[in-house]
Amino acid sequence: MGILQQNREKWLKKWLDTVFATYPAESVPFFRNTADTFANPVGATIKTGLASLYDALAAPQFDPDTAKKALEPVVKLRAVQEFTPAQALGFLYELKTIMGAGAESPREEKGEIFSRIDAAMLMAFDLYMENKRTIYSLRASQARDNVRQLLIKKNLICELPEIDPELAK
Repeated sequence: MGILQQNREKWLKKWLDTVFATYPAESVPFFRNTADTFANPVGATIKTGLASLYDALAAPQFDPDTAKKALEPVVKLRAVQEFTPAQALGFLYELKTIMGAGAESPREEKGEIFSRIDAAMLMAFDLYMENKRTIYSLRASQARDNVRQLLIKKNLICELPEIDPELAK
């Protein structure tokens, strides 16, 4: 994966710029330039996540667990934001575009890198769906609880008192 290692700084910067371009224009300078992780959790998550993922893709031996750990915070972040699935995960395929336009490499090496990116995309999709399922489950629980509280408040249902386990025997 020499081509990825040789072009790391240049391609990682382009990749970050591509991801940041999916956000409103007024937010991009803040995401890009604010180094404090507490003041800028979105920018910090994207920067560290993409750098770790890039390194996992460029490693001599591809480790899916390392790639998944790098992907997880970025995918979680993008799953809670107002993106379509394609917009949320499309950043992975942008690396292929950057690579294709950036340098010539042996066909076998490029094929291996593209295969790794495809594997990362499948992992990202699984992570994205898992996070969306959790979000929808939380929203459904919250809606159910809100309706229940409203019905109790309007005296349409009543809460049953807790039964003492000793009395239930």
